[in-house]
Amino acid sequence: MRLAIFAVFIALMIPFFNAAYSAPKTEYISLKPDSCKTPDDAVYDYYSSRGLIVSECSTNTTVQSLPLRLFIVSTDERSWIDLAIGNTIWSSEQEVVYKKENQFGYFPNVGHTPAELRTSPAGAVGLIFRVTAQNFDQQLSNSGISSVSRLFVFSFRNSKVCFLGLTRSNTTARNLLDSNVECKRMLKVNQFH
Repeated sequence: MRLAIFAVFIALMIPFFNAAYSAPKTEYISLKPDSCKTPDDAVYDYYSSRGLIVSECSTNTTVQSLPLRLFIVSTDERSWIDLAIGNTIWSSEQEVVYKKENQFGYFPNVGHTPAELRTSPAGAVGLIFRVTAQNFDQQLSNSGISSVSRLFVFSFRNSKVCFLGLTRSNTTARNLLDSNVECKRMLKVNQFH
């Protein structure tokens, strides 16, 4: 009798356990030029006043109930991703372009490979995107200059964006993000005016 009552209790509790814990899911964000658009005037003016080119790629998720916006930002030779949560902009520029420990090639650029947004029922958990650069060795391939790439992994923590590290594979990047490892650095932050 006790075993039957226990089995019924477990059967009734399963939906509650599933609602309380749900493994992160993936939403892919296209970074192709025809999938992204010129952002609204306030965003466009913010970047163009600094001599930067910007396009906005569509996301349909939130971070702590605030809409998440993804921008590809570029100069003539390099590009990176900025994320806006409400009126706050979190920039990956330092991590992608300037941090010596993250330099794996010349002229790093965000390509057209979709970004991977990891989500939970509460909203966005983190972002993974690929950056391609010219190989330091400058070895020529059949198509010219040899290129290398890495995945940059970022976590959303308390409405802040945290850099977790670089990986070579999507599986390793997801494991890094899902493991809740310690943050290496918070991204540089600015405010829209």
